[in-house]
Amino acid sequence: MEEYNEYMVKKNYYLFLDIDNTLFSGKRGIVPASALKAIQLARQNGSKVFLCSGRSKAEAAKYINYPVDGFVLGSGAWCMAEGNLVFNHPICNKDVNAISSLINQCEMGLLIAGQKHAYLDRKCYQDIKYYVSGGKTDPRQQEEAMKANHMISMKDRDYNDPIYKMGASISHNESAEVLRSLLFEPYMMHMTLSSQECDFYEITNGTILKSVGIKKIMDYYNADINLSVGIGDSSNDIDMIKTCGFGIAMGNAFKEVKQIADWITTDIDEDGIWNAFKYLGVI
Repeated sequence: MEEYNEYMVKKNYYLFLDIDNTLFSGKRGIVPASALKAIQLARQNGSKVFLCSGRSKAEAAKYINYPVDGFVLGSGAWCMAEGNLVFNHPICNKDVNAISSLINQCEMGLLIAGQKHAYLDRKCYQDIKYYVSGGKTDPRQQEEAMKANHMISMKDRDYNDPIYKMGASISHNESAEVLRSLLFEPYMMHMTLSSQECDFYEITNGTILKSVGIKKIMDYYNADINLSVGIGDSSNDIDMIKTCGFGIAMGNAFKEVKQIADWITTDIDEDGIWNAFKYLGVI
């Protein structure tokens, strides 16, 4: 870790935090208390904090009332600042149907994430319930965790619910490259989760990335992009980390994320957000 850089000089920053395995610990099934305290103090000291996630608004429902300044969700497709909708770009129904067919063709679990709910087929539901519940094995607790994250059965899909992200789950001993090869422009896929049960890939519009949402937020405030800080752990955070004025990888981040980050903090379960904010001088 570097001993000094200009970001250690106290300033007010625009802090963009990924959710899964950056803010929310999949191992413990909680947001560490130190992370919540860091967010509170940073905002009190004049910085602004945004949750920047591949999760759609539905999947991030339990975070919508968090004491933060805004959101970049659906990997940049839905953005809000201080209660104002800044950007809204759902996936068209034709493409949702086409990508769903490709995922089914590859015999992968399917997730379709909208404003109201995330809709999962049986395979995807079974694949990710362990992670979503924070490693719980009791079926009732898993069910409660899925409901808390607005994740429901595909058979209950509301076709009027706009879709912002799609996902595919696959067991560890199988390859996702067939699906990658079948995807059509401008769509792309990133592995965002590797859990005990499966690997999970996020599929989004390749022209609408987290970096796009961050720029929309910064434009809303008429703020210099150099004052933005991105903190994340998985491959869909790479463009965010590259775009922000300063990029931080979690200690538990994928190798490729650490390689492009300006600085690496500690593991999420070792006060990673707190230590990052301390390093930046915002707390």
